[in-house]
Amino acid sequence: MALLFLGATFSNSSAQNLSSLPTTVVTAYRTEQPITDVLSDVSVIDQAEIVRSGIGSLSQLLSRLPGLQTITGADAERVYIRGADSRMTALYIDGVRVDLQDGISLIGGGAPWELIPLSAIDHVEVLRGPSSAVYGSDAMGGVIQIFTKKGDNNGARSRFSPFANIGVDTLSTRRLSTGFNGAGEGWDYNLGLGIVDSDGINTRPDLVKTPDREAFTQRSANFSLGRQITQAQRLEFNSLDTQFDSRYVPFGGGTAYQAKSQLNTSSLKLRSVWSDLYSTDLTVNRSRIVKRDDAPNDYVTRLNGILFENRLKVAGGVVTAVLEEKRDQFEAQPSAYDPAFTGSRSQNGAAVGYGLRRGAHAMQINTRADRDSLFGIYQTGAFSYGYFISPDWRATASSGTAFRAPTLEQIYGPYGSPQLLPETNRSSEIGLQFSEPNRSFKAVIYRNEFRNLISSSSSLATCSAGFFCYFNVGRAVIQGLTLSSKLVSGPYEYRGSYDVLDPRDEITGRDLSLRARQVLNVGVDRQVQAWRFGGELKAVGERFNNASNTERLPAYMLASISAGTMLSKEWRFVARLDNITNAKYQQVLNFATPGRTFFMGLNWQPTR
Repeated sequence: MALLFLGATFSNSSAQNLSSLPTTVVTAYRTEQPITDVLSDVSVIDQAEIVRSGIGSLSQLLSRLPGLQTITGADAERVYIRGADSRMTALYIDGVRVDLQDGISLIGGGAPWELIPLSAIDHVEVLRGPSSAVYGSDAMGGVIQIFTKKGDNNGARSRFSPFANIGVDTLSTRRLSTGFNGAGEGWDYNLGLGIVDSDGINTRPDLVKTPDREAFTQRSANFSLGRQITQAQRLEFNSLDTQFDSRYVPFGGGTAYQAKSQLNTSSLKLRSVWSDLYSTDLTVNRSRIVKRDDAPNDYVTRLNGILFENRLKVAGGVVTAVLEEKRDQFEAQPSAYDPAFTGSRSQNGAAVGYGLRRGAHAMQINTRADRDSLFGIYQTGAFSYGYFISPDWRATASSGTAFRAPTLEQIYGPYGSPQLLPETNRSSEIGLQFSEPNRSFKAVIYRNEFRNLISSSSSLATCSAGFFCYFNVGRAVIQGLTLSSKLVSGPYEYRGSYDVLDPRDEITGRDLSLRARQVLNVGVDRQVQAWRFGGELKAVGERFNNASNTERLPAYMLASISAGTMLSKEWRFVARLDNITNAKYQQVLNFATPGRTFFMGLNWQPTR
């Protein structure tokens, strides 16, 4: 079915353009370039797609992309890029690194995806494949960068625009966001406020517990302020603050725990264009994550950084040079089970990259060295080559290395050890891509080899706690194939992707847990006068809940439909029906997922 759909891309040559082409991205190599020139495997989700979809969470939005699998509504949200563990995906918000240094939700840390409000997002860039040669530690599976909304500075003398969005669904979830943006006299600004309040669902119907549903509330505020100091220099400040209050089920049932999580990010960037050939960015950034609950657990992660980026056009290409300092701090308050402890480390990195295209040939080289205060120097590199067979067809090949340092909790905590080594990986891929304004196709084959994977064992007694100790043991190989396609034909827009994955633990020969070997996504939208109608189908294959492969999770299929229209020049209506067949499925064993859900919302944006 997937191959037939993807093959249909080349059966029609409509004259209508794909809205996503051309697109400029910055995440691949930390320098702006058209997505059609990027040799890495990159996807972009713009604000228009977010609004039209009616989707309520970032992880659900990401699950529509080729090569990504996500888990929502369980003990923690997870995002897997090409089968790499969720902690191996580096998350950046406006260039600010976000990563947990504790194991309260996921062993080995990772990004708190549930803390990212959709209402604050302007667009998302997803980079697949190891990227430590550009970003340093954490980017073993790929990079996801969130860009929040900014003011509209297009040279107008004065411009002010308020906005508001409201929505509700049949799970008693209410969404409300409002704010304003504008520009004038060299300044641009944006302020957004949002709240999502939900009665939740019964996530553990197998347990006796009080209350019977796990409610949550997410409150957020995002702010940006930009100043065009001179024609060649711009100063920009960005911040995001989110609070997430929720209930979750204790092991074995009983009275639900109350949990409070907070995320704060901020950055101050000075961009300078010194000449037509040379420009720099100097950025100071910080992020802070607080997790508290009744378990009790009380953790605080602080990540601070200074980044100096240089871009120089030379010899027909672009040279990038980066100096970066990262400082991580972690605090754990005492609990009934564990003592208080703190930890910190620094990572100083230097990176150089060079990209060039001449005729039909293109290449990108990146290398980086990071000095970790706890583990010494780690060197990573990446090389990509592209051959443009024709203006529309190109073939690519790339290889790269990456690493992830253990979290501070894994080093200083009662279950950790200073003897742990960073996890490492080596990846290679080949791809074939076809791209025209109205149709596109991509095929990527990849292989990712992981070493020194960190695990834990309740029978291991090498840590101060005497049980459940962390240790380096894992070796894994993940290889796969991703096919994706898009076609516009008259009023129709078709899209689809098909992923085949082999996530293998080399020590045991078993599958890595929670990764499906096959995932199919197909969708179609149709414009009918002022209305836009859409339909989607997702099919997820069998996977195992545990590393020993004794708990099998059945395959499932989800269908959804959506509709939207401009009621006036200022008002947009959107509606979405998820899980049309009310399918019963589990992404994690014993954790229930939402049934049939209907959402409708209104977006207000006055015309200027």
